[in-house]
Amino acid sequence: MKEIEDQTQGQSSCLKHNLVTFIDVPNNVPSSILNDCDQEYMFIGLFRTTWNWSDGSSFFFRLWDEEYYDDSKNHHNCSMLTEDGEWSVDDCGEKRPFICYQDHVILINESRTWEEALYYCRHHHHDLVTITNLDEQRWVQEKTKKATTPYVWTGLRYTCTLGFWFWVSDEVVRYKNWASPGQVNECDMSGAMETGGEHKWVKKHDEDKFNFFCSK
Repeated sequence: MKEIEDQTQGQSSCLKHNLVTFIDVPNNVPSSILNDCDQEYMFIGLFRTTWNWSDGSSFFFRLWDEEYYDDSKNHHNCSMLTEDGEWSVDDCGEKRPFICYQDHVILINESRTWEEALYYCRHHHHDLVTITNLDEQRWVQEKTKKATTPYVWTGLRYTCTLGFWFWVSDEVVRYKNWASPGQVNECDMSGAMETGGEHKWVKKHDEDKFNFFCSK
């Protein structure tokens, strides 16, 4: 976004989409974001109490510009992207461009069977979530910390007739994150993600009741 606002105004402007949070992303911020802005710096969603992301997600990945950042001496409370794609800090009252993101995944904190979850997502949103790469896996697993069940349903389904796993969105299952790849496949099984641990995928019976992820 090219509007020039302070960090608080920028966060309000993002509304439902929040300020962008780079959670476990690769070390290079997409160049298209930086090239599209004619300012040297732009705000992102990291702010200091100790540092926290504005949407409440965990702060693990760090990409501070060591030339300008000294946490022991710096009293600025908001973060920004430099022209090199690294992070620096500034006063939250400064006027700068800011970045929003649109979140396409929602955690439903209701316990339902896989089929009930599928119907709910298709009626209220779009579909059960599909995970096709590591970035999507990391994005979805970050949301499991708010789940109330040990597993969370995804859009993975096993077809007993044809003998393979598929996504209900018709995506081919290329990226895989199974906890036990050698586990026997059985009829009436669907894929869920572990709420804790390494957030691996597990094969669970359709009639088990868990929270679930919908795609918007």
